[in-house]
Amino acid sequence: MFKNNSIIITNKANKNKLLNKLNKQLLNIKIYTISEIKKLLFFTYNEETIYYVKNKYSINSEIARIYINNIYNVEDKKYNNEKLNFLTELKKDLLEKKLIKENKLFIESLKNKTIILYNIEETKELDIIKNILKNNDIEIINEESNDYKHTIYELQNIEDEVVYVANKICELINNGIDINKIYLTNLNSNYRKIIKKIFPMFKIPLVLKSENTLYGTHISNLFFEYFESDITITLDKLSNEIKDEKDEEIINKIIDIVNKYTFVEDKELVKDMIKVDIKNTKLKEQQLSNAVHEDDLYNVYNDDEYVFVLAFNQTIIPSIYKDENYLTDNDKKELNISLTVDKNINEKNKLINKLSNIKNCIITYKLIADGEKFSISNINEDLKYEIEKIKEIPLVYSDTYNKIKLTSLLDEYNKYNTKSQLLFDLNYHYNDIEYNTYNNKFKGINKNDLKDYLDNKLLLSYSSIDKYYRCPFSYYIGNILKLNIYEETFYQIVGSIFHAILEKFKTTDLSFDELWNQEVNNYNHEYTNKELFFLKKLKEELAFVIDVLNEQEKFTNLNDEYYENKVYTSISGEMSITFMGVIDKIKYKKYNGKTIVAIIDYKTGNPNLDLKTIPYGIGMQLPVYLYLAKNKPELENVEIAGFYLQKILNNEVIVDKSHTYEQLKKKNLLLQGYSNDNVSILSEFDTSYMDSNIIKSMKTKIDGSFMGYSKTLTSKNMDTITNIAENKIIEASDKISNAEFNIEPKKIGKNNYGCTLCKFKDICFHTNDDIVELKELTDEEVLGVDTNGMD
Repeated sequence: MFKNNSIIITNKANKNKLLNKLNKQLLNIKIYTISEIKKLLFFTYNEETIYYVKNKYSINSEIARIYINNIYNVEDKKYNNEKLNFLTELKKDLLEKKLIKENKLFIESLKNKTIILYNIEETKELDIIKNILKNNDIEIINEESNDYKHTIYELQNIEDEVVYVANKICELINNGIDINKIYLTNLNSNYRKIIKKIFPMFKIPLVLKSENTLYGTHISNLFFEYFESDITITLDKLSNEIKDEKDEEIINKIIDIVNKYTFVEDKELVKDMIKVDIKNTKLKEQQLSNAVHEDDLYNVYNDDEYVFVLAFNQTIIPSIYKDENYLTDNDKKELNISLTVDKNINEKNKLINKLSNIKNCIITYKLIADGEKFSISNINEDLKYEIEKIKEIPLVYSDTYNKIKLTSLLDEYNKYNTKSQLLFDLNYHYNDIEYNTYNNKFKGINKNDLKDYLDNKLLLSYSSIDKYYRCPFSYYIGNILKLNIYEETFYQIVGSIFHAILEKFKTTDLSFDELWNQEVNNYNHEYTNKELFFLKKLKEELAFVIDVLNEQEKFTNLNDEYYENKVYTSISGEMSITFMGVIDKIKYKKYNGKTIVAIIDYKTGNPNLDLKTIPYGIGMQLPVYLYLAKNKPELENVEIAGFYLQKILNNEVIVDKSHTYEQLKKKNLLLQGYSNDNVSILSEFDTSYMDSNIIKSMKTKIDGSFMGYSKTLTSKNMDTITNIAENKIIEASDKISNAEFNIEPKKIGKNNYGCTLCKFKDICFHTNDDIVELKELTDEEVLGVDTNGMD
């Protein structure tokens, strides 16, 4: 079919199949996708190119990539369009700086070679490539044209659709069809989720395309947690976290990504680009020799292969392109590239041709999913396939599914008195089913198995032990099984931007505007117009915050500082346990063999200053910082001047006619927390402590004593708090090491600390008997002495 010494241009799906086929033949043939051949004919670029464009225009790396990808479309000439002229100038700039590389030898290497366009649709973009290769012999080979007719099966909902497909597959296998010749196509994440649930009940081995990327894995989370400008330090720490071959594989992939950025010594400058690469690098797919495989619908299928096309619904298939790319249809009028309408016509024709050429094609669609109504794809107006409405699915291939279906029907019967023939049939057949016998108690795990799973290493932090004390089972699900789904929200991004700039503004040579743009563009996030509006306001707010912080610096003698400081301590126990914390700001001064320290943590939300829950291990953030500061090797004989939260993002200002709006905003930026009542220590941190310009509600009486509302503690009080934090850290370490993960949400007074905001309430099914009610404590009970201003 293919001549020796030829070049094949095809789509990605066909390329993979052809490679497998041609590897068995001794032919000198090279296969390229349109994207690959375009780079070889025009130019290639790399991460250094993206880095240059990103910095030149103060944009994020994804937008930089969009700019670069669009310069393929422009020529060296003047256009009547500013956007096209911008791309032309960018292309010239990158060529001059040798940041894009033209492969002039490639076209020369194509001489006397046959170019085969294999099973690929005609587009304007393909015409450009054909014109460049006009001196070569060009052959067009498409799969044999057929006109197979198929039936489309209508199912009531998405689960019925998947169950129907599972039954059909079982039927095919029972009829002697090789399971390796059965394929699922046109799947999205919603379908994959349901297929993963249903197919094991039918004992159908399955290989789906991986949706999981490196980002969000335990190893990648640690990578960003350990991230430093000297990336070798980060990778050294990360190598100590390897537990199995999968971890090693992930670390090797991360190293491959990092190695693309050798042109930058300080890896902080490309952290956002590394993050994008990690987000776009998929984990290795599971491999099974005998299984149903997910595949690309537009692959080439043999007549003995069976292809299931699911989700044959409008808005899902065919893909519909919209005029919303960087280059709009209006921009494209001066270029010889496909308009949106051309793409949609090509997509429609491609789908019609594909379905007509698959001999064994089973097409299904649903009417309802997640409460939303769906209709059949309107392409059937052209196909005119017969539609068969499936009212009842034969339940003959899975006892497991049938029993689950029966319990669902029994639920409907008990709640709504809903009866059906299927309910009677299943209830008659499975009359011994255990219904309403669920026990939510956690059966526990073996502590030795836990140690093996953790490779005898455990990293704890304030947030993890706080979660443990609120409910051990929630900690187990989120921190051991790692079932947390982390989604970066706009609010979280804003918090990270504020923290990063407050960490760097004193030590960077960048202007505030440059630093702001760098941090905003650090995130692979498409900001909405609403978010961009808020970012503009928040930028002004942060500039004001920095001005106020600089003013507050005039009233302190603690001029040495640590920012975003990571402190590690080892906890003795049966496992190798490390406790780690990050303190936003430590201000300190060393003299006479002692170190006076003030601890400040920035908050974009509402500060929690209550110490009454710390004996239960809950809300210990500030006490944990005390513990970490006193265990930081660089700080000797620590004396705590105070420990505070500083609310750097204020949603509202309470009206006070005795103060200006600016004065009220400054007041909101005063530190909130606890100060040492020893004035010789406190005055080093706050020289204005008698009527403080730094600390909220800090004032003294005429006799020098503190006002009743001032929050002060003795050094002994602070030692007590530090000891409580240390003991609770050790206690949590021991209990976690011993695999104590019962469902025990904690309630103190009216506040249920365990269940509020817990993401796993739909897993544990806790009852009132599971809730552990704890006594509300007083300040005296916590610290053992009377204190000033604690309430």
